[in-house]
Amino acid sequence: MEDWRKLAAEADQRNEKIPEKRKGPDLLIKAIRGLSLITWVLMLVIIILVEKAKPDPETFFDRWMNLSTQQGWDLDLYRSAFFLMLSVMLLACSGLLLNSFRRRRKTDSWRVNLVLVFLMALAGSIHYLMKYKTLG
Repeated sequence: MEDWRKLAAEADQRNEKIPEKRKGPDLLIKAIRGLSLITWVLMLVIIILVEKAKPDPETFFDRWMNLSTQQGWDLDLYRSAFFLMLSVMLLACSGLLLNSFRRRRKTDSWRVNLVLVFLMALAGSIHYLMKYKTLG
């Protein structure tokens, strides 16, 4: 049992002797951060487009004053949101691909926000395709 602990301690000491060559975020990390920021800004635009595209609920005052409301989805806005979702998925995949090149050390990790934004865009794209079954 002592031999195992001694080997583990020696391995830790070997890792401590390796000097850290990274002196801060390099171009790859900056590119990953930039892609992450761009995908989240585009996702915010998508959310706004989908909110504007969805039908307005009819309220008591709309019926009382005989006001008309939007009855169906605005397909042009929703289609624009769909194509933005495709671009978000492409950008997120690019960021994850760049992130895979930067996974050599145990302190490196996957960017969870890129995975999350990719999954959100994928779910939105699947919803659009299942609901409207068209790309154009």
